[in-house]
Amino acid sequence: MEAIKAGIEKVKEAVDTKKVEQKLEKANDPNVKPSERLEAQLEADIAAAKAADHHDKAEIHVSKHVAH
Repeated sequence: MEAIKAGIEKVKEAVDTKKVEQKLEKANDPNVKPSERLEAQLEADIAAAKAADHHDKAEIHVSKHVAH
């Protein structure tokens, strides 16, 4: 069960990492309005924090799985 939970967290991490890439692309696009770039940067930071959280949860599940 822990291996499945770890896999789910890894998928969530990958999705959030992809969001970070997309938002950073928008945040660095000079053709986008400054307010939208700022909002994209904030959303990228939030997605990065979520990705890090999912990574940590996945590692916890992996360590529980290996321990059993």
